[in-house]
Amino acid sequence: NKVYSTAIAKTQKIWTAYLDSIMKVGQMQILRRQITNELNYSCRFDSKHLAAALENLNKATLADIEAHYQNPSLPYPKEDNTLLYEITAYLEAAGIHNPLNKIYITTKRLPYFPTVNFLFLISQFPKLQYTRNLGMY
Repeated sequence: NKVYSTAIAKTQKIWTAYLDSIMKVGQMQILRRQITNELNYSCRFDSKHLAAALENLNKATLADIEAHYQNPSLPYPKEDNTLLYEITAYLEAAGIHNPLNKIYITTKRLPYFPTVNFLFLISQFPKLQYTRNLGMY
């Protein structure tokens, strides 16, 4: 009985620390999204022509890249071409990107990690609440 209660206490400490880490990551993701939205709004308000030009350049570049993958005989930007790097910097500064799709670090694949995360988050949902004015799309 004593060993069982000690194991439960240790497990609860681990899950509490894990929950704190997940909540911090979630809060950072919300902040990143809010900052991007503010940058995008400011860019559209201050310079609608720049925002439109960046969006059109981005769409055209993506269309050319997609066309290359559908037909490899079409040209693709060379590695020494800095267009993709430069346009990325402008798009991020204007808030015309999705910060949740950006990968900063990679780790080796852990077995059963998605399943453990799913079960843990399902167990924690009753403790979370949705705030309508912070809702994301």
